[in-house]
Amino acid sequence: MLRVLALAMLATSLIPFTAHAADSGDADTIKRLPTSKHTLVDGIRQAEQANGAAISAKFEFEDGKFWLSVYTAKDGRAKDAEHNTLMELKGEANAAVWKPDTEVFSDKEHLTRSAMQLTLMQLTKMTLADIVTKASQGQSGMPYSAIPAVANGKAVVVVRFAAPDGKTSAVNVDLR
Repeated sequence: MLRVLALAMLATSLIPFTAHAADSGDADTIKRLPTSKHTLVDGIRQAEQANGAAISAKFEFEDGKFWLSVYTAKDGRAKDAEHNTLMELKGEANAAVWKPDTEVFSDKEHLTRSAMQLTLMQLTKMTLADIVTKASQGQSGMPYSAIPAVANGKAVVVVRFAAPDGKTSAVNVDLR
């Protein structure tokens, strides 16, 4: 009984995180995607060079600017969230060179979200860049978001795509 209650509480707590990937800022973000000088995979690979394993990535329009944001686990995916440094690298997507600022998370909202993302990414041997590349096969449009989530009881990365006509689609890549 306690196990069922714990699982129900966990599932309820994950609902806001799965919805986060498709927030109302998508329309503003999608309009700006053609101005990006970088791809999602470029940002992921650059972030991983000195900042650990990428656990999520997205383009976003926020505070009047167009950003490329990558969450990382500084000490890699082998260490759990409690013994890791969870952080965000965020820089202007339309700059010639992506020069992200780094924020080490200390607030509850970001720590909770990134800990869940790290935990889900620990279930796979694929890197986030591999997942975006796999999801892109046979898809039209530009990937603009790759966020780990739980969908229908399975650990997935939801990779969202924007077509030139502004329509969006999503591919769930199973992590198991």
